[in-house]
Amino acid sequence: MTSLAQPLEAGAIVAQDYRVERPLARGGMGTLYVVTQLSTGHERALKVMHARLLRDPRGRDRFLQEARASARIQSDHVVQVMAAGFDDGGIPWMVMELLRGEDLAAALERRGSFGPEEALVIFRQLGHALGAAHEAGLIHRDLKPENIFLADTRREGVPFTVKLLDF
Repeated sequence: MTSLAQPLEAGAIVAQDYRVERPLARGGMGTLYVVTQLSTGHERALKVMHARLLRDPRGRDRFLQEARASARIQSDHVVQVMAAGFDDGGIPWMVMELLRGEDLAAALERRGSFGPEEALVIFRQLGHALGAAHEAGLIHRDLKPENIFLADTRREGVPFTVKLLDF
């Protein structure tokens, strides 16, 4: 298995099924990559926990909790987790649906505001995600515009699909 302790290069294979295409983003807990799932040909997002966080057992637990929590929530408005695991060095990773679009913070910075109809779409879909999380016994403890993603949608008549991130 590819070591996840160092930044991943294009072409690296993770968990025997995910080929790294390129880096996507870097956050406080980990680095996000665009990967191709070899078994299906679909593009996915791979999140790898920063190796420096392994010294704190709580950080590793929080990363795994995010994978399990997101997978338990029954909502089209929570990012879907498809797989999770550890590399040989004990570094956790998770594979999620690859979202295209922008987070609410970036959208607000670019646009300034949303009209009433779009704001209503955001709040309805966000409410669905939070309601489903609460039904699963979970509370999102970091609700902020950066964790609300406005994903491109395939649904007619809807400007975007809200996806809640980072449980």
